[in-house]
Amino acid sequence: MLESFYLPMPWDTLKAQWPYAQHSQFIHTTDVRWHVQMFGEGPPLLLLHGLGSSTHTWRGMAPFLSKHYRLIAVDTPGHAFSSIPSKANASFAGITKSLRELLETLHIWPSAVVGHSAGACLAAKLLLNTPNLPTPSLVALNPAWLPLPGLANWMFPVSAKLIALNPMSAWLFAKHMSKELVIQKILSSTGSQLREDDVFFYRILMQSPAHLKGVLQMMSHWDLGQLPEQLSQLKGRVLIQASTHDLTIPFGHAVTSHQIINQSQLQPLSDLGHLAHEEKPQACAEQILSWLATPTK
Repeated sequence: MLESFYLPMPWDTLKAQWPYAQHSQFIHTTDVRWHVQMFGEGPPLLLLHGLGSSTHTWRGMAPFLSKHYRLIAVDTPGHAFSSIPSKANASFAGITKSLRELLETLHIWPSAVVGHSAGACLAAKLLLNTPNLPTPSLVALNPAWLPLPGLANWMFPVSAKLIALNPMSAWLFAKHMSKELVIQKILSSTGSQLREDDVFFYRILMQSPAHLKGVLQMMSHWDLGQLPEQLSQLKGRVLIQASTHDLTIPFGHAVTSHQIINQSQLQPLSDLGHLAHEEKPQACAEQILSWLATPTK
């Protein structure tokens, strides 16, 4: 009965509005029905969005990146048009395993990975857990690699777990998100100022009970484990793009990560917030392309 409250986001209804929908396909792995978009020319570049987002987050950068790379953009399990994984596979480890299975199904291994926030966590875990394959270059946009500051470190997963105890919580959240001021407040809390056409997609996501259920499930399983200590084990080149006005992930986290990772470069993004790649997509894309094109020393 509860399934009727959490119907998947209607692809047939929304695809006419969704960025790059003409390149979308749905791929099944053991536990997830993945929404995947693939387009562009060149070596494969995997794009992993952050918590609560979707493939739409790359729409501004894609025209620049796709001229040089074949993009593989995915909706993280439980987000947007990808199905919600079982609770047993909702952890970072479980999602990383499913992502590896997806890439094997597609017969693709990326030459580079771009991950935003929580997507950078998945990217790092994917590389650390796959030492037998060539190491891709890693671009981390405001990565959530370190424990959240202060009370947020333990309140983030605990609050999500308490909310998840009520099976109707995500549905009730979606009703609350119908208030425009709530959506604006959430996006403003990232430190980013988005254009209305960018807010449009977050409005759709935040009003979807199924999407919010997937987000809450991922939050409730938020556990970085040994990742902070393992960052020093990353073997390939790493570019950290970090916003100086990020209100979600402190800029100091990027500085610390840069100090831990030997082959890393820190690229500050002045006067931008957590969603910098949506605020200034061309500038971020051009800096990424320039870095990727620079020969390894």
